[in-house]
Amino acid sequence: MRLDRWGVMLLLALVTGLSLRLHGIDFGLPALNDPDELMFELGAVRMLRSFTLNPGWFGHPATTTMYGLALVDVLAFASGYAMGVFRSIREFGEVIYCDPSWVILPGRMMIALFGVGCIWLTARLGRQLFDRPVGVMAAALLALSPVAVTWSQVIRSDIMASFFMLLCMSASVRIAREDQWRDHVWAALWLGLAVATKWPFALTGLAVAGAHGLVLAQRGGGSLRQMASEMPRTGVRLTLFCAMMLGFLILVSPYLVLAHETVWRNLQGEAQVRHLGATGGTGWNNAAWYLRGPIFAGMGPAGMVLATTGLPIIARRREALAILGTVAAAFFVLFCFQRLTWERWALPLLPLLSIVAAAALVAICRKAQVLAPRLAGPKGPALALAATALIVTAILLPLLLTALAGARERTHDTRQRAARWAIDHVPAESTVLIEHFAFDLYPQPWRILFPLGDVGCVDAKAMLHGKVGYGTIEAGRGARANVDYGTVDKAHRETCRADYAILTQYDRYRAERDAYPHEIVAYEELLQRGTIVASFAPQPGISGGPTVRIVRLLR
Repeated sequence: MRLDRWGVMLLLALVTGLSLRLHGIDFGLPALNDPDELMFELGAVRMLRSFTLNPGWFGHPATTTMYGLALVDVLAFASGYAMGVFRSIREFGEVIYCDPSWVILPGRMMIALFGVGCIWLTARLGRQLFDRPVGVMAAALLALSPVAVTWSQVIRSDIMASFFMLLCMSASVRIAREDQWRDHVWAALWLGLAVATKWPFALTGLAVAGAHGLVLAQRGGGSLRQMASEMPRTGVRLTLFCAMMLGFLILVSPYLVLAHETVWRNLQGEAQVRHLGATGGTGWNNAAWYLRGPIFAGMGPAGMVLATTGLPIIARRREALAILGTVAAAFFVLFCFQRLTWERWALPLLPLLSIVAAAALVAICRKAQVLAPRLAGPKGPALALAATALIVTAILLPLLLTALAGARERTHDTRQRAARWAIDHVPAESTVLIEHFAFDLYPQPWRILFPLGDVGCVDAKAMLHGKVGYGTIEAGRGARANVDYGTVDKAHRETCRADYAILTQYDRYRAERDAYPHEIVAYEELLQRGTIVASFAPQPGISGGPTVRIVRLLR
């Protein structure tokens, strides 16, 4: 990276992006506000305890994520051991089952670093397809993107997959220009890693196909006959590329083949037709949801306008259209025709749209620099510079403020507010039913019950003392998308008798009452046996999370 003015600006974007991704990254801990963080971590712990490369779960498949977490866990133990915090591996295992902060926080930091890597790679791809100013502005947009910041603080596979996607697309640009085998090998490696991280990122292979289309057109010289004669060569190269990609995929994640029955079962579990708070609609409805929701939130109003303005620029540049345009369009179409809608699914679009928006912004600024001297005379260049600074500030400042507000919400979550109230008001020796992973309440002198589907409510402390694995949770969960009181098997609800209940899911079901009648009945029967003694609702910019209700029950 050359430290001229553009190099300094890129460095500033990287430092700012890192700062935002680390700010408040310990939110919720030791409680886990995103339950899937525990699932990924259990896969890593399983590999370490069993000395195997089989994480036991392949739903995303997230193999690379769990490999990374396993390595982070080893480093966390080594650090604690060196500082005298842990005297043995056994003691480390006992500690993390009571306070997962020791492994969750380093795991989140790993994801944050991949998020910063995405900023760097977005700058590189923008420079390859356009020039350095576009790359730097794209990096700045992604660095401040509230959605990208949020999901860079959570242990999930999407950020890592986006990192490998950008590497593959960068290699695709080199294929389009040089058509060297080394770039095919690199692209195959990055695509294999992307797929081993998250299945839908196989669509990144369209960038390689687009690059070959450009090579074919170039070698054909505009002659259809010449292009037809080059097609067998192109077909052979694409076939070999696919073979290399599959080879790398199996090399990275061999248990996709060795444990194929588990893979198939996990994929069936992921193929849900509905999910609380995430059930989609028609393709058009889903498209509108993504555009108005995560894409708008991730790009900001000005970023959305710029991205729309930049689409014709992409259409006029063959490389950008073939490599960036095809991948972005494929992801958007795929997500629109899924049965579920998730904010995090928009993550691979954000770096690509940032490049599109940056291309439009740079084009506008250059136009202003040309017109300013004609309109304002000698003062024109200074006015153009001032206008450029004002435009950039107007675009980036709202993103920064929104990202900071999001961090404030995460660090003042309703679940932690409810936990503090419970610590102050719930008597010792009480039995408390809790629906979320409230590790912050583990030290309290209560018997804690956790709802687990077919099993009923289980003693959470005893379960953690036994170092539960994901298989146990999966067996109790069955085919349920959620584990909460509403989904507990009716025949086992008596196991949930408690003095208090901390309900985090009730209001979510109320919002979709018609879709979940049985769950609503379960909650309403529970509420009839008690009194709501405290409620905690989210407040935009102040406190995030679901509405939490604490109920004092009559046993």
